[in-house]
Amino acid sequence: MKLVFFDFTIPYLLKDSQYPVGGFAVQLSSWLKGLPSIGSQVGVLTWKGAKNYVDQEHSFDLLDTYDPKKGIKIAKYFYYYIPTLIKVTKKYNPDVVIQACSGVNTGILAFVCSYLNIPFVYRVANDMDVDGRCNDRLKAYEQKGYYYGLRKSSAILCQNTYQYDCLKELYPNKPMYVLHNPFDTSKVLEITKNRQNRSYIAWVGVFSKQKNIPLLLDIARQVPNVTFKIAGMPAKDLDTDSLLAIKELEKLPNVEFAGYIKRENIHTFLDSAVALLSTSHYEGFSNTFLEALATGVPVIAPKRIDPDMIVSKNKLGLTTDDDNQLKDLITEMVSKKEHDYQSLSSRCKAFLLDNFTPEAKSKELVTFLNDTLFQGEKK
Repeated sequence: MKLVFFDFTIPYLLKDSQYPVGGFAVQLSSWLKGLPSIGSQVGVLTWKGAKNYVDQEHSFDLLDTYDPKKGIKIAKYFYYYIPTLIKVTKKYNPDVVIQACSGVNTGILAFVCSYLNIPFVYRVANDMDVDGRCNDRLKAYEQKGYYYGLRKSSAILCQNTYQYDCLKELYPNKPMYVLHNPFDTSKVLEITKNRQNRSYIAWVGVFSKQKNIPLLLDIARQVPNVTFKIAGMPAKDLDTDSLLAIKELEKLPNVEFAGYIKRENIHTFLDSAVALLSTSHYEGFSNTFLEALATGVPVIAPKRIDPDMIVSKNKLGLTTDDDNQLKDLITEMVSKKEHDYQSLSSRCKAFLLDNFTPEAKSKELVTFLNDTLFQGEKK
């Protein structure tokens, strides 16, 4: 099967540039490893000049399209963006086009695929994209494009059952499937550190309103004897509350900022942590959870962001319905006996390796697309 994805941040991730990429780019990087390994040809529609920018050989194709910095506002979609996407997509001639993240691009790709008679598949990237919360950050024309794309999509891929249930209610006759994110298990450390060599609670993410940094501040203040290490960098449109919380965190003696950590070093950062703490208001399927599990690091998080309850059901950490109890869960985790902690750590790593390999998830993806869109005719 020949697939094309659409993403304008993957070049920065491939280059490991200091650039705030979203969760879909991290997820996509694993699809780009898994799909070629099972015989699928893969391309990524991205910005003009990206191929030269990355300047590396890969088992997939980077397809330069348009320069997002050029053109007249709104009008450029019609005289520049759409014609360019049609031209490049037609030349590559994929069986399926997949786009993620709610916005006007969902509608644009749906239109392009309709014009070229190619199935368009939408990949949900966040819980807020299915329950109306995305409308708060989307302009009116972006909302129209997004919902047009959902209606016109040939199928929808969800990250968890919450997303599936919300969208199935809106589009009961549309093919949908819950497919958890893949993870590049080739980067899993063979030997991870034991409890006595782990010394802090890790927090990883792009600094943004979604990540609920004020809650992180409250927690760090309430457990002054626990060290927190924060890895990440600000989003381009960082909100005031998050900015103020970061400034207060910088004043705390038990908080250290590690700055932006390159993808090749994230496992080393997590391998020295007792646990990964997430404070997000919402997620879809957090890639940082998978990165933590890969190093034998358990997760501490609100239940609202535990996808399909995989953390709580499989005992991969501690979760709660009450944000005020997160500080207690941290104390509980830090106080675990060596034997109990090592058992938990081993379970985390084994679960990751057994369930999220790029090859296994890629086969699952291709099987769904093949059976749903082509009645099993394509391979």
